[in-house]
Amino acid sequence: MTPIDCSVVVALNPHHNDLALVLDSYVGQTGAAMSFEVIVVDGGGRDHADRTYDDHRRRFPWTPIRLLSIDSIGRAAANNAGARASLSRLLLFVGDDFIPTPTLVRAHVELHRNILRGAVAGIGPSFFPDMLRGDPFRCWLEDSGLLFGVPFRLAAAHWPRTFFYAGNVSISRATFDRLGGFDDALHDTGDDFDFGLRLRKDGGCSHFLPKAVAWHDHALTLPERADALRYSGERAHRIIARHGEIAEWAKFLALPLADFAAAAADAEERHHAAPDAVTRIARYQSLLDLAFAEGFHGIGANADDSIASPRG
Repeated sequence: MTPIDCSVVVALNPHHNDLALVLDSYVGQTGAAMSFEVIVVDGGGRDHADRTYDDHRRRFPWTPIRLLSIDSIGRAAANNAGARASLSRLLLFVGDDFIPTPTLVRAHVELHRNILRGAVAGIGPSFFPDMLRGDPFRCWLEDSGLLFGVPFRLAAAHWPRTFFYAGNVSISRATFDRLGGFDDALHDTGDDFDFGLRLRKDGGCSHFLPKAVAWHDHALTLPERADALRYSGERAHRIIARHGEIAEWAKFLALPLADFAAAAADAEERHHAAPDAVTRIARYQSLLDLAFAEGFHGIGANADDSIASPRG
């Protein structure tokens, strides 16, 4: 059997973007002397994923994509299943709402061809397309770096080599297996943060790949992001138990939930009185902090109905 240079794993989540567009984009990947497979893992998170895949195969019989159905739920379990089913020594995890540009797979493969040893992750950026950046919340979330942990538009100037996320990342199968893969119990949030901490403790680092761009086809809303952060807050305790104190979460340990609720209410009032960019951003930040704090202190998702109708 001819060796495969890369196994791309795409874990399906309950997103509403055009899955057909994502699948079709892998057919258009460029790269001389490069072979790859794409394993789309369906744990039941997408309606009609099998129909979309069958239609894709009819249009592109030579597609590198195969569909893997599993019983488990959650991104972590799906990515782990895809890794187990892979045929390459190089794994590339890409979000199901990420549309890969034609050079994405090649950029990851070329990095690892030049890495002789060590635990190294290749990180590709993702950007909202212009039509989605028109929303002020999404624009702020991306440019601030709070969406994924780094502001990708500034990454070429300063790259934090400890950064890791599961949206657009390549890593050797050997390193992935040695570190135990993603933690299934973390489901869809925190699984990549936890893995990144383990990679760092193992002496690993990440490299920024500016040519591995993906377009983030997700009309993300404030209520949706708040729900995700509540789940993150709930699962933060599992990560702290494993890794110890996390600097980014120190204030959630130090302050009571009431303080976050009061700050969010104050920000709402200030924005209502003077609806400008400064008060709008303060409102966004305080509501997301409150959502994480609610999860951290044991209040589940969808707890704050006031976020459901943002004033913008």
